Amino acid sequence: MATLTLIGEPFPDTDAAANAAAARDLARAVAVTAPRGCSGRLLVARDRPAPQFDTALAQVEAIPLKAAVLPRVWRNGTTARPLDGEFVHATTPLVPLRTRKEEDGSQTSVLVPHALAWQAPELMGPQTARRYRAFVKRAVRLADALLAGTHATATALQERYGAGLPVRVLPLAPPAEYLPRSDAEARRASLGLPARYLATNAQVGPHGRLELLFSALAADASLPPLVVLSTEAAREQVLAAAPLQLRERLHVVTSPELADTGAVLSGAALLVMPQAFIGAGYEVLGALACGVPVVHLGCAAVAELAFDAGVGVDAPEELGGALARLAGDPGELDRLRVHALDRARSFSWEGAAWQLWELHANL
Repeated sequence: MATLTLIGEPFPDTDAAANAAAARDLARAVAVTAPRGCSGRLLVARDRPAPQFDTALAQVEAIPLKAAVLPRVWRNGTTARPLDGEFVHATTPLVPLRTRKEEDGSQTSVLVPHALAWQAPELMGPQTARRYRAFVKRAVRLADALLAGTHATATALQERYGAGLPVRVLPLAPPAEYLPRSDAEARRASLGLPARYLATNAQVGPHGRLELLFSALAADASLPPLVVLSTEAAREQVLAAAPLQLRERLHVVTSPELADTGAVLSGAALLVMPQAFIGAGYEVLGALACGVPVVHLGCAAVAELAFDAGVGVDAPEELGGALARLAGDPGELDRLRVHALDRARSFSWEGAAWQLWELHANL
């Protein structure tokens, strides 16, 4: 009986909570799609709550270490020995790896969800970006299969490590918490959000480009208020960068609960992504699943994920005009919402699980 083991502890970047939820969702899908005689297993740190699965084909096992020490401990190849002979998949580069003999039966596939560590390391922080690059470099050298969530990320990896690097694309899906929920309206009310607003997860800075969105809103009082999905650490930076006249139309949400992020996404008129580069893109996938169109500005990964549910803006100075046009055209918004829901059908954890089983069957 073959077991596909999933690493449930993600690399500790800003996508960590969403990546952990995604690993749980993927584990459920791996169990649902398991070939006859096969099953899935999710590894979580001993200090993390173990998710409950409603099938015996999905097991949960605790790693005898705390989550905080894994980025240090798993740099050592000897920590990979307990996984010798197993089929392993990691949804981030945080995974124990070592050189193995071909005949030992081990198979490890590693997904690299984004390339921020090279493209825009300041969005991660220098130390986090350095660790990310180190883990990806080990995966390039030691993993049996290297995966990326988008063609844009796959191309970035090949630009970094050589055009001949084999990178497969495994489309991801939104965490369950980002899907439409019955309590979304109540959550938005508890967060103090207006009935109609634009949403973004852009950061301040030359690559995050949140200032471009601030400028567009400050120049046009008719645009809806803006909700910024941020972190508590970055909250003051966001507020400091906002023009004074925009403060009453600005809401910064720093809730650590993924369901609150999902509620923000589902209630938005538009998800605005002015940044040059993004992380894993779960917010884009969540917006699509909620029928929310996406406005983007030159980011290949966002354009790829949103496709015809997205509206690309060619130049920063055109962002305000595009937002005004869309916000003032209910018919166009309705058309884009249909495209968003249709595009969302391209992304599912069951589809990702099928591809994983097929990949490991062919390795």
